[in-house]
Amino acid sequence: MRAARSALAALVLLAPSLARAQDAGDAARFVRGLYGAYHGKGPDYLGRRAPATFSPGLLRLIRQAAAQTPAGEVGALDGDPICDCQDFRISRLEVTVSGVAGGRAQATARFRNLGDPRTVRLDLAAIRGHWRVDDIHTTDTPSYAAYLRQSLRPTGARHGR
Repeated sequence: MRAARSALAALVLLAPSLARAQDAGDAARFVRGLYGAYHGKGPDYLGRRAPATFSPGLLRLIRQAAAQTPAGEVGALDGDPICDCQDFRISRLEVTVSGVAGGRAQATARFRNLGDPRTVRLDLAAIRGHWRVDDIHTTDTPSYAAYLRQSLRPTGARHGR
């Protein structure tokens, strides 16, 4: 009985954080925070900040692609996927969030980077009560996750062999 009460108490304490991640306002704040970090040297989303930025599934693909890239080569990860850029000066950020249900949401970030208009759509997933990026969609890369999965296939498989 005591263990059941402890488990129930833990769920009660955890429930607000689970519900919190399913809120559109928190999803928008998460995305604005991602783009707000582009100042100075910029964010380290592919390094130390990666676990707080990406879902475990997308992070696994990112790490696999990096591990398979020979030293000195660019590989699949040739830019920052969040801003869809290599160099940055982000301004005029607008974020909209839709489809918030079941721990998932879609966010659209419209901004200017070095003066050029950009639109990046982000699929978000609630992971332990916090929003994480689960996929990224841009004009050039319709699905970042699919692009990474494709890059991880053996060369023959990429060409239908």
